[in-house]
Amino acid sequence: MRVTRAFERVLFDSSAIITFVEAEEIVRLSAYVGAKGAITLDVEQELLRLSQTRFPGLIALQRLGWPPGDALSLPPHLLQEAEDIRRVELPPGAPADKNRGEVATALMAQQLGNAIVVMDDEFGKKICARRSVPRMSTAQLAAEMVAAGALDDDSGFEVFDLATPDHVGRAEFEASIEAARVELARRAS
Repeated sequence: MRVTRAFERVLFDSSAIITFVEAEEIVRLSAYVGAKGAITLDVEQELLRLSQTRFPGLIALQRLGWPPGDALSLPPHLLQEAEDIRRVELPPGAPADKNRGEVATALMAQQLGNAIVVMDDEFGKKICARRSVPRMSTAQLAAEMVAAGALDDDSGFEVFDLATPDHVGRAEFEASIEAARVELARRAS
């Protein structure tokens, strides 16, 4: 299992942040990841749009000043590549901005090196896999935070439960925590 502590940067797609906001655990997420956390400009724009419609709790990000610093912009040499990836994968009739955040996040993590992406989107997972970009799910991050003592068991399960399909439950959560504990202990020794 991958853990965020093994990487210099942790890049987030919007869905991961939204899940922590829905579980009312964005403050603990920001404290745990701290200055290593980052989002791309495309994700920032999506979060701003969603904060004004479906997820007003996203306003907390601005108050927290997290992720710190400016949102990351793709360098000019990757902008056309990002558009090409999106265009090839866009289904007919899809919104013009569909998958912008996922593509930008995966490409930026690859560009930065020693970065992990927290992303649950199927399209984004495919891009990360194709480009060998380290990725973890929101559920895995919740389990890591419980293993590290940054979230209590009930709060961690709430995030985990929101981020996983209905058939995934407490047993998978406990197994994920144990895998995270093993990896965190291995890295500490």
